[in-house]
Amino acid sequence: MKKTIVTLFLIMALSKMFSQDIIVGFTDSIHSKILDENREFMVKLPKDYHNSDKSYPVIYRLDGNLDLYIETVGTINRLVYTDETVPEIILVMISNTTRNRDMMPTQTSYYQTEPGAENFRKFIELELIPHIEKSFRTTKEKLLCGQSLSSLFTLYHFLTSAYKFDSYIVCSGGFPDCEEYFLKLADDFLKTDYNSRHNIFLTYGQNDFLDPKGVMKNQILNFTKLIESKENITSEMKIYEEEGHVPFPSLYHALKFIYNNQDGI
Repeated sequence: MKKTIVTLFLIMALSKMFSQDIIVGFTDSIHSKILDENREFMVKLPKDYHNSDKSYPVIYRLDGNLDLYIETVGTINRLVYTDETVPEIILVMISNTTRNRDMMPTQTSYYQTEPGAENFRKFIELELIPHIEKSFRTTKEKLLCGQSLSSLFTLYHFLTSAYKFDSYIVCSGGFPDCEEYFLKLADDFLKTDYNSRHNIFLTYGQNDFLDPKGVMKNQILNFTKLIESKENITSEMKIYEEEGHVPFPSLYHALKFIYNNQDGI
């Protein structure tokens, strides 16, 4: 009888231990007056956030979903706590509602309805960032990361409001039926005069199934060469020979690039 009771308690203890929730951040939301909708986002704080009085930089990543969130947390934790090459950072991942609307800054043959990138930019700058900075201990340093279609928005933000973020990460970017629009933005961008320094890291997978003829690759290569002429921009484009669309190592190499160039920010 005693053995049975001990065994029962052991089973209950193991069951409780293995059924515990694994907490890797949390989900929050705010109501956007600009977009006239609620917007959810996921947050991951540094391990010792609640046991310190430190302030932290923030990386804002677009296309927030659970799979990408877990991937992003794993990459950041590896760089921060294992490699020790990147400072602790707060992660904010913005979930989508109407993705095409928010990411497109102009009408194209692929997207013919009213573009919403300008309003989405205002939402991030005027509503989301102030909310994050009020809610958490943050430094002034901010990073923006987009992939695939959201990289189009990232490039749009870089060219129209570069001073709002210190660094930009563009994974599998391109200008589908809107290259002339972005070349005009780039031309205006090169004429702007401000002293702040910024990083931009762009990636491309050689086996990208969305770019069989290499059109987007050439667009981004030409774009990178164009913006390199601006003295206060530190840029790099990395091509992965064996990767496809949105190369998996993009964020890992982007953060290493950014913090290796930290003195330039």
